[in-house]
Amino acid sequence: MKRILNIYIKNKNSVQYYLRDTLVAFHPSNFEKKSLGQFFETEEAAEIIYAVSSDFKQITPSYSRKNLDDTRVGYDKSYYFRGIQFNDDNTYITNPYLHHVTGGPTVTGVKKEGNDFLVIDFDLLRLLEELNLIEHNALINKINKLVIGTGGILLGAVSLFLVLYGGFIFMSLFWSAQNLDILHAVFQSIISITIGLAIFDLAKHIIEHEILFKGGIHEESSENTILAKFLNSIIIASSIESLMVVFKIVLEDYSKMINALYLIIGVVLLIFARVALVRYGKNDR
Repeated sequence: MKRILNIYIKNKNSVQYYLRDTLVAFHPSNFEKKSLGQFFETEEAAEIIYAVSSDFKQITPSYSRKNLDDTRVGYDKSYYFRGIQFNDDNTYITNPYLHHVTGGPTVTGVKKEGNDFLVIDFDLLRLLEELNLIEHNALINKINKLVIGTGGILLGAVSLFLVLYGGFIFMSLFWSAQNLDILHAVFQSIISITIGLAIFDLAKHIIEHEILFKGGIHEESSENTILAKFLNSIIIASSIESLMVVFKIVLEDYSKMINALYLIIGVVLLIFARVALVRYGKNDR
């Protein structure tokens, strides 16, 4: 959504000039479906078209490409006409907004047609694509959603398995503690659950931001913030693993302490990376 709006703002004059020129060139013989529907034949970005009387009452159904909605005939549209100042060519173009029917970014063109008004809603994404201001392919977008969604679901399944596996290891302490290294089993359970929760958080982010709410209300969440949360979980798991290694070396063989040091250095580097990521993210915003 932000990307679409930014492109529109940069090219606002050109887009509005095109829309005004298109509206001025359209002269329906009447307000019947066949006559108004001719607009869809030349303008792929047009979504809905209807007419409003001079007293701001909708006098035709809302026509789209495949159907019509006559439930709004007779509605008072005076609220939408407040503050409208028509150009010299008797047209007016609204700012972008989210359409109440399609849910997509939309701009509306209004044209005086005699004593009445012609109102046309345009899909902003298709409009920008039609003017070669943005590249968008619906088929590729659907394929991307399918692949990314499948990956997110599989990640969720892996995270569930890790959490259940961690719980299984912990519960096994109660019925076979004599055959287990209790300290190792506890740490292994914690690590498995921690990594499982981290992967679940990543899977949730993928599904929410790339599938369900792509370009919507979740767009404001920084990708750096999600990565930082994931790094937190990895750092915690690595720290627990380091602590477990230190305990085992202390109990078994001091000569291997250098291996624990390498692991601790790795954790410290991850912490520095986490701090740098947060600072970079704040400066970027």
